[in-house]
Amino acid sequence: MKTFFLILLAVTASSSIDAAVELPSLPIGSDDFGEPDWMAIIERAFPPWEIDGPCGSLVSVGGEVDVPMPSRIDGDGNPIDDQDDTTSKVSRQAGGKWNPCYYTKRFAGLDPSFGGYPTPIDTRYPYEYAAPFFGQPGDGSTHHCPIGSPPDINIADCPKVNTPCPDGKNDCVVIGEYGIGHIPPFVALAAVKNEYLDALANGKDICSKWFDYKSYRCDIKKNMLDELVYKYFGVDNTIQFEPPIVKEDGTPSSTYYKLEFAGESPACDDGNCYGPHYCSTEVTNDGSVWGDYCPYVHTGENAGKYRHPHIALAALQQLVANACMPSLCGKEWDEGPDGYPPKPTESTSITWCEMEDNEDPISQPKVPYSWPIMETDESILPGPFSYGAFKPAKGFYVNELVLQGDNKEKACEDSGATAMNVANVMVASAAAVLFVL
Repeated sequence: MKTFFLILLAVTASSSIDAAVELPSLPIGSDDFGEPDWMAIIERAFPPWEIDGPCGSLVSVGGEVDVPMPSRIDGDGNPIDDQDDTTSKVSRQAGGKWNPCYYTKRFAGLDPSFGGYPTPIDTRYPYEYAAPFFGQPGDGSTHHCPIGSPPDINIADCPKVNTPCPDGKNDCVVIGEYGIGHIPPFVALAAVKNEYLDALANGKDICSKWFDYKSYRCDIKKNMLDELVYKYFGVDNTIQFEPPIVKEDGTPSSTYYKLEFAGESPACDDGNCYGPHYCSTEVTNDGSVWGDYCPYVHTGENAGKYRHPHIALAALQQLVANACMPSLCGKEWDEGPDGYPPKPTESTSITWCEMEDNEDPISQPKVPYSWPIMETDESILPGPFSYGAFKPAKGFYVNELVLQGDNKEKACEDSGATAMNVANVMVASAAAVLFVL
């Protein structure tokens, strides 16, 4: 018998769905297979601050500067001094509060003034199945390293919460104990996009089917997402998908997402990239570094243009919710009842590793690999030293894989998880799940 903890949260706003809504069309990207203009959709929900030039880039991965970093500008178009403190920059910057030049998820889950975006936990992506924050490597990620894992463990080797298909079939999960389990956000994004375009073409009413504000606010209902994912990617008792790329025959895959920029040539020609993460060959050869610690595309004309597919999904949901429930859901991303961001010590920010230059967003992980990053009094990156045995970051987590053997009782005792102001403790036959709300 396994337990899960649930802290209840009352949502008092009533549902107000416009049954006669005319769904807005999606902007279409230029020279992109007729796909939606994801950058425009994202910037509608996450408006960026304004800058005085193109995003910075390097000549090569880990190489010298090619294009220098731009400066934020004020309402008069004047550059804001990079030496100004963050509060001053934010108060004077023109545009929105989100970073237009994005290179690393190092600051994900923290105040957007530092350059990051909300994590999948923050955007309530239901297929994340994240590891809780018990001070272990990979905390807050989809990789569930057991408590007590050595600091030099390759986080990518730790399991995810899903059931891979038999016979080593790639990009395939079995629907089982965890339902669908973890699947990448580009899968759910493709399913929602396909259904929305079908609704536009055939005049379907999706508002009443997709939304329930009392339970899900401006997000699509979980059971509806399950239906859509299975409709477009279900095969018998499995979910089968392709990576979000242009295939060798020049056609887009079923989950193609332009802003992934995965494995671009020549930057990744040496097999040094892990999906959208551009690592130096030195980092790749080390063998211990989790690829997610490497920056996103930072060479060539696409430098700084990567955007997480969970951000695109959140933006698309917000666009539809705004049309269906305009009195409840605005144009910008719904930050939830408590707003965003939380305090750093309660954020969903993943504990980072030491970088070659901890002040440079395009820096590569330090070799030899060193985890976690050393915190200082001025550090904005929370980790085990600052949050202790347990970080109460609000979200949905799975405890089962990280709490193994003798570690389980000690971890709960150290963190106070058995008495952390829990409103209800329920017993279930499913996996141990922690809801922090």
